[in-house]
Amino acid sequence: MKSIAVSTATNKSPMRSRDQGPSKREAILDAATRIFLTHGYEGASMDLVAQESGAARRTVYNQFESKEVLFNAAVERVWRDMPVVSIMSDEAALEDPALGLRKVGLLIADFWTPDQAVAFVRMVISESNRFPDLAENFVRLGKMPALRALIDYISAMNGQGIINVQDPDLAARQFVGLVNEPLLWYRVIGVGGAPSKDRRQQVVEEAVATFLARYSAKGTAAAS
Repeated sequence: MKSIAVSTATNKSPMRSRDQGPSKREAILDAATRIFLTHGYEGASMDLVAQESGAARRTVYNQFESKEVLFNAAVERVWRDMPVVSIMSDEAALEDPALGLRKVGLLIADFWTPDQAVAFVRMVISESNRFPDLAENFVRLGKMPALRALIDYISAMNGQGIINVQDPDLAARQFVGLVNEPLLWYRVIGVGGAPSKDRRQQVVEEAVATFLARYSAKGTAAAS
C-alpha cells in the first residue's frame, strides 16, 4: 500500500506542473506587457515583472532567460490576435478579391481597436532610438508574417488574372496604409479614441473600392 501511495503522488506531480506551466507563462506575459507599457523597455526589469505577476524571480528566468526574450514573447502574443495569416486558406476569399480584402481590412481594423495594441506601437517607437532591435523584432515577429500573408494573397489573385498587380509587396502595403492611416496613426500620437464599428467598416469599404479601382483586371468587377 505504501508503494502505491508513493506512485500515485509521483504521477500527479508532473500533471500538476504541466497544468500550471502554460497558465504561469501567460500570467508572466500579462504582467510583462503591463510593465513594458508602464515603464517602457528601458525601465522594465525582470524583478518588476516577477513582482507584478506574483511569480518568483527564478520562475520568470526559467520561462524567459532575458528581458529581450520576454519582450519578444510579449510581441508575438500581441500579434497572435492578427489572424490575417489565415486568408490563404479561405476558399471563398481566393475566388473573390473584394470579399478577401474586406475580411483582411476588417481584421486589421479590429486588431488595432484596443488601446493596448496602440500603446504597444507607441512604446516601441519611443524606445527604438535607444534599442533598435525592439523595432526590428516588432516588425519581424509581428507585422511581417501578417504582411507576407497579404502579399501571398494578392499574388494569388494576380496569378489567376483577377487583379493586375506588378508589385504585390507595394500593393499590400498600400492597402494596409488605406486602412491604418485613418484608423491608427492619429491614435499612436495620442489624438482621438478608438473608432466605432461603423467607422471601421466605412474605412475598410473605401479601402477595398480604392484598391480594386486601381488593380482590378480589365473586365473584372471592382467590388462585390
